[in-house]
Amino acid sequence: MTLPAGYRARAAVREDLEALIELSREADLADVGFADPARDELLETWAQPWFDLERDSLVIEAPDGAIAAYSETIAKDATVNVLAFAKVHPSHRGLGLGSFVAAAIETRAAELIPAGVAAPLRNGFPSTDGSASALFAARGYAHVRSFWHMDRAVAPEEAPPPDPEGIVIRTCAPGEDERAAWAILDEAFKDHFGYEPFTFDDWLAMWSAFPGYDPSSTLLAVAEGDEPAGVSILLPSEDGVAWVGELGVLMPWRRKGVGMALLRRSFALASAQGSTHVRLGVDTENTTGATRLYERAGMTVRREFRVVERRIEGSAASG
Repeated sequence: MTLPAGYRARAAVREDLEALIELSREADLADVGFADPARDELLETWAQPWFDLERDSLVIEAPDGAIAAYSETIAKDATVNVLAFAKVHPSHRGLGLGSFVAAAIETRAAELIPAGVAAPLRNGFPSTDGSASALFAARGYAHVRSFWHMDRAVAPEEAPPPDPEGIVIRTCAPGEDERAAWAILDEAFKDHFGYEPFTFDDWLAMWSAFPGYDPSSTLLAVAEGDEPAGVSILLPSEDGVAWVGELGVLMPWRRKGVGMALLRRSFALASAQGSTHVRLGVDTENTTGATRLYERAGMTVRREFRVVERRIEGSAASG
């Protein structure tokens, strides 16, 4: 495909950050009626060791130099899956930019996937974006999952809950506690949609890339003898919203109040750090009852994302 006259494609550069934040805001307002902050999400993706800003990002510039569209194509292990996300500014929709970006993402995914291998390319977009849904359906994508962002306001002095019987919940210390958190989450999520195994070093590099990550904001649930039971990673941000990046409980400790205690303790920690809301993302088809747990804790659905998938063959240019 070609771009409309006067538009041009290039890689993103760090100096685009403020313009990309504004693009995300305008796209959110058009698609869901409110805007979520994008700064931390962009910075986190750009800091990942497996993301190359020059090769894995795409900016479409309008004739006046404004950013009309942006996409990211991300693969830690391209034999498992390639993830992508894109936004087109509302003022530049209906010109074929979405189709151009989708084709560019597919080309980049084929470069990331080894030759002779086929792997899923997964694109995510707001469930309210009917144009994106139609575009991907026309390109042969199938809807495979939906995810919710859930939200709960926290009181200025949110009270922490008591520990469940036989469990102590404490903050993580750098080092071995982080290794325990990694092991818990790897085991807890190994049967979930989109699971990718991480070495401890890769896991720590990923979380360290998140603005706001600090092991002292990670809560570790342990049983007698310091046996790991569960973990919650809290990520405070400057906008007053703290995110539960991950919450996992090992099988022997499920349905014993550990998940609820970790979540409510995360609310209390967020409150103590000055946050006014706590949010998290969850697979709507989660088989462990996570959505029901979050609803019982007072969380409500703020927005929904659809994930669509198409298998892509690795190209001769892979690598």
